[in-house]
Amino acid sequence: MKAEFIYQPTSGEYEEKTFDLNTVWKSQIWSWTKFTTKDGIEWIGAFRGEPKKTVIAEKINQVAVLTSDGLYILDIDKRETLFFDQQTEFRELAELPTKDKFIIADYDQIGIIDKDFKTKYLNLDFGIDNIVFRNYIGTKLRINFEKLPDYDIIDGVLNTENWKIETE
Repeated sequence: MKAEFIYQPTSGEYEEKTFDLNTVWKSQIWSWTKFTTKDGIEWIGAFRGEPKKTVIAEKINQVAVLTSDGLYILDIDKRETLFFDQQTEFRELAELPTKDKFIIADYDQIGIIDKDFKTKYLNLDFGIDNIVFRNYIGTKLRINFEKLPDYDIIDGVLNTENWKIETE
């Protein structure tokens, strides 16, 4: 399975589905994501907002698409929205190493979206701000953030086994 942002495709090149917002508060900017299912079928999803990130939770056959207008969680095979949060404060998105949940971050919180699409925010030992997800080293997600109250820039890891932040 794959999901990647692309430039606007040529009309008719792929089967397309539009995921629009049911509100007057939406941007005029569109993002396109090319999906490839386990069976190799390719299709395009059009989403409101500037592209931020796409990630796949393969165990549960879901893909999350984060744009400036919201977070979409889709069933990649059925091409349907399972969850939508018109929360434009989300800045980061990743899948867990177990490939069955998503992890998100806004400016100063990190949360896990469970199978019922509820977000549980982590209780950290200190305040953080301006969170940036990097890559995984085993079960540890490399992150960059500012540690409060002094706004020291820290390169650290989020241990996804005990949900503690460790500095590198």
